[in-house]
Amino acid sequence: MMEAAQNPDALARIGQAALQTGDNNTAITFYSRAVALSPHRIDLQLGYAEALTASGKINDALGIMRPLTTQYPNNNHLALVTARLLIKAGHPREAINLLQNAHTQAPTNVPTLVALGIALDTLGDQQAAQGYYQQALALKPDDVAARTDMALSLALSGSYSQALSILRPLRSELAGTDQAAHQSAVENALALIYGLMGDHTTANTILRHHLSSQQAQENLSFYNVVRQTGHNPPPL
Repeated sequence: MMEAAQNPDALARIGQAALQTGDNNTAITFYSRAVALSPHRIDLQLGYAEALTASGKINDALGIMRPLTTQYPNNNHLALVTARLLIKAGHPREAINLLQNAHTQAPTNVPTLVALGIALDTLGDQQAAQGYYQQALALKPDDVAARTDMALSLALSGSYSQALSILRPLRSELAGTDQAAHQSAVENALALIYGLMGDHTTANTILRHHLSSQQAQENLSFYNVVRQTGHNPPPL
C-alpha cells in the first residue's frame, strides 16, 4: 500500500476505477495525488479534470485544462476537452477560438466539427452550426453525436419534423445496443423536441424511461420555459 501511495500509475488506476463506479470524490482524491507526484504528465491531468467534471466542478477542471492548452497549443485532443468544458461553463466564444485552431490543423476531425456546431448553437447561430454538423456527417454519416446535435439544431430553428426524422430512426438503431450514453442523449433530445413543440405527454413518456417522476417534471418545466421565452437550451 505504501508503494502504491508513491506510484502515480497505481493512484491513477484507483482513481479511474472509482470514477467508473461513480465514486467521484475518491477519484478526485487519487488523481490529485497522482498529479502531485507527476505534475507534467498530461494523462494524469486529463484524468483529474475528468473526475472534477464528473463532480460538477467545471471551473476547477478548467483551471487544469486552460494552462495545458496554452502550454501545448497544437494538441487537438486537449483543445477539444477544454472547449467542451468551456461550452458547459458558458464560454462558447472562447471554445470556438480553440476549436477553430484545432480545425485548421485537422479539418477532417469529426468531434471537433461537432463541438464547433454545439458552440455555435449555444450562441444561437443555428445556420452556421448546421454547416459544421453537415461537414461531420459527410465524413462520418453514422456518427451518433453529429446526428443527435444536428436534430437539436434543426429543432431550435423550428424544423421539428426534420429533427424528428433524424432522431426517431436513430433511437431505433440504438435500441438493444450497449451504447447507454448515446441512448440517453437521443432520449433527452427527443423529449426536448417534443417539449418545445408543446407535446408534454410524449415528452414525459420518453423521459420516464430513464428519469424519476420528479426529474421528468423538472425537465418538462424547463422545456416550457424555453418554449415560452425562445431562449436556446444548453447543449445536452
